[in-house]
Amino acid sequence: MTEPPKILDFETFDRSLGWMIREAAGLEMYLETIVKELCESPYGALLISGEPSSRVLNVCKVLIDAHSEIPEDHRAGFKKMLVEARAAFERRHGYVHGAIAWVGDGIPGNMRSRRLKAGTDFRPIELNDLNQLAGEFNRLAIQAHTFLCLANAGFTGSSAHSSAAATS
Repeated sequence: MTEPPKILDFETFDRSLGWMIREAAGLEMYLETIVKELCESPYGALLISGEPSSRVLNVCKVLIDAHSEIPEDHRAGFKKMLVEARAAFERRHGYVHGAIAWVGDGIPGNMRSRRLKAGTDFRPIELNDLNQLAGEFNRLAIQAHTFLCLANAGFTGSSAHSSAAATS
């Protein structure tokens, strides 16, 4: 006897998806604000506003590398956060840019087409993964906020708490 198809609780899924999207948007806003701060120009907003997350991450890295006054521990911690953010945004894309579909024995998941590929990608929906991703975006947003505070202060007078948050 085969197992009955998994029933997707859309209310729980939508709540988790909304939480993850809200946290990801918060991280994107902090990263855009960091770019504007490090750009040191009133035209910084033109450089990054409305750009995709991959471009925001790339510009952040370039500006972090260009500012020699940033202490190395903050620079290393922020670059580590950028790598983790890139991976989180890539996971986000699977949830945000996919359509709900069922395959095989009724396994619910996200189906999406990919650029220059004839077929589609299917990923089973895992609510635990989605909730973990929301938590990951929250953690990364806190790190980005800490870095933004350090940047606003000119990277002076940083406390042990700020240093630990920027590098964890």
